[in-house]
Amino acid sequence: MSAEPSRRVELELVDPYSPRAQQIWNDLRCHSFFLSWGWIENWLACLPADRAPRLAVFLDDGRPVAAGFLGQRLGLRHRVIASRALHLNTTGVVRFDELWVEYNGLAGDELPIEVVADALPGWWDELVLPGLREHAFGGVRDEDRGRHRVRVIRAVPAYHVDLHGVRADGYLAKLSGQTRSQIRKAQRLAGPISLDVAADEREAIAIYDELCGLHVAQWRAKGQPGAFADPWFDRFHRRLIAKRFASGEIQLLRVRGTAGTLGCLYNFVWGGRVLQYQSGFPMIEDARIKPGFISHTGAIEHCAAANLDIYDFLGGEMRYKKSLSTGAGQLVWAKVQQRRLRFTLEDHLLRIVRERRARARANDVTSPHDSSPTDS
Repeated sequence: MSAEPSRRVELELVDPYSPRAQQIWNDLRCHSFFLSWGWIENWLACLPADRAPRLAVFLDDGRPVAAGFLGQRLGLRHRVIASRALHLNTTGVVRFDELWVEYNGLAGDELPIEVVADALPGWWDELVLPGLREHAFGGVRDEDRGRHRVRVIRAVPAYHVDLHGVRADGYLAKLSGQTRSQIRKAQRLAGPISLDVAADEREAIAIYDELCGLHVAQWRAKGQPGAFADPWFDRFHRRLIAKRFASGEIQLLRVRGTAGTLGCLYNFVWGGRVLQYQSGFPMIEDARIKPGFISHTGAIEHCAAANLDIYDFLGGEMRYKKSLSTGAGQLVWAKVQQRRLRFTLEDHLLRIVRERRARARANDVTSPHDSSPTDS
């Protein structure tokens, strides 16, 4: 068990729509675009008023040293496990949290998680920490921290391309021989490739509109609506583009081949890092023409030429991200729990379920010596 933290901070809850909230946030260091005031302001403006989180400000000797927005949600798991949860920089409502915040954490100092938990008011059961950057809170892992339990729900790679290396040696030279061959073949089959980069808000919205249409068509073909089918999600991003394009934080690109659009990409740009947030690709019958490979290659080469540092595919274990990347970090989804009997029972029951499933899988495995004559 970790030792009790030596550092103590006090907590102040601030109206998120007050001028003081903006001042405090802007005075603290923001570690990613998803914590920038441009993103936060847009989020607060688009949320229903009854879902707006409060700003939790952590004070050291009366001075703000860190802050985060805390959404509140009463949940019920497995129909019996009740939880009064606080959600860091999210709401706890699935629809509104499908914005998929990544590189999450506090603005300002990297306070240890037990310091944060000890400062929070006592009426919470769980603190939900989605999409944390690798070193948020000094690092989060499964352990007991003071009077609380930290549980890692999942950890996923965040693949990226080092654009300094691309400028030095070229992008394709950084990839495996197989991926390099696939890209070159796809480019030949697609014909001459051109790249449109939105130069103003009007062009940005035009590419965004095309991306939405391609994205929704892709997902409907899989029997799902896709993120942009939700009017709230779409409204959020149209407002974000209108508010932040002029600041250079929004990048929209269209890649074309002989037959037309091969892909549209919607990226964020922050501190030299390009965050590949959403995409839309046409459905092409010839599997050798890989619109995603072609589009990302064009975008990566453009970003390298623009003297940016990192092209970030964000979190996910999708094969294309690994194939097109030159490195990876990690994002963590975790929670901090108060010591409640119901959580101990939940852990015990889940462990029993996992063990039974493991035994069932083991029993389903057929020994090669048991194959019937019809198997050979």
